[in-house]
Amino acid sequence: MLLVACALLGGCAREVTRQQVAEFIDMADAAARKRYAPEICELRARDFRSQTTFQGHEGREPTGMEMTRKLYCQQAGQFSRLRQYRLERKSMTIDVATDRKTATVIAEYVETMPYYEQNTYVATPDDFRDFQVVESTDESVVGIEDGDLRFLSTRSDSRQSLVPKDSVQIPYD
Repeated sequence: MLLVACALLGGCAREVTRQQVAEFIDMADAAARKRYAPEICELRARDFRSQTTFQGHEGREPTGMEMTRKLYCQQAGQFSRLRQYRLERKSMTIDVATDRKTATVIAEYVETMPYYEQNTYVATPDDFRDFQVVESTDESVVGIEDGDLRFLSTRSDSRQSLVPKDSVQIPYD
């Protein structure tokens, strides 16, 4: 009886479906838009790894970085300070593995947020001249951990550009 209840409620998932993954990604994007780190971290597996290649606006060589779940969650906490932020998903494809244990999600995103120059004193959240626009292609593996979908890993290729503050309208929250 418990197994039937689990199956009906979806809380004890044993197989990954395309619809479940699409709903999971929508939920993850909503958490990112709220910039609430505990909710963002909850969606990452215990052994989550993130690999990012980042091309800054300066034109230097791309920088690579790898983060564990712990470091990823610490970085997510810094986003809570942003008062202007926009996340747009441009595309998404979902490929469920033949064993239905994982799915690979490839999504293209555009994030827009204030750009605070390094080594500059910021008196208020409005103390910036440019917005940074980060275009990224993310390849994430989603799977089941403790009966729920979680990000197992993410690999991102990101490019940053700057646009003048007055050229973009982002609500202040």
